[in-house]
Amino acid sequence: MKKVLLIAAAMFLALAATVGLAPTASAYPELTCNLTVEPQVLNEGETFTATATAAEVESSARAAAEGDDIAWEMTFNGETRTGTGAVFVQKFKAPNVDDTTKLTLTAKSTSTAGTCPHQVTITVLPDGTTVSPPDDGGLPNTGGPRLLILLAGLGLLAAGVVAVRKSRSNNA
Repeated sequence: MKKVLLIAAAMFLALAATVGLAPTASAYPELTCNLTVEPQVLNEGETFTATATAAEVESSARAAAEGDDIAWEMTFNGETRTGTGAVFVQKFKAPNVDDTTKLTLTAKSTSTAGTCPHQVTITVLPDGTTVSPPDDGGLPNTGGPRLLILLAGLGLLAAGVVAVRKSRSNNA
């Protein structure tokens, strides 16, 4: 009985030492961020909206709710904008390009919890490269088959049906 009590006491002391000496999760605050862009493919001269959000995990409730200690730096096509807050929204204009060009939008949030960088690739198309819908609002004529080709296809289908029927009647 004494051995069981001694083992139980040793296990209790080991558990207390493990829990008591383990670092707390709040000692390591973490900064998480996200960057969304709408639209990511656009024609030259069009504008797009970049929305960056950040949150501090395991920080003070007031700072996490306000986001007042989160600083932002957003860069696109050589233009840098800065601001503060948990949400940072900016509009950028796509530059004029001669060929389809991929440009990088970078956003970096910084706070006492650390730094969180994000990048999104924006595709800029030269003017006139996208297909516009027809003026009358209907669907465009995409060149469906001509009547002669349609009749030939129906004839081949009928010949296939006859061939299958004959082969099945011969096997029976």
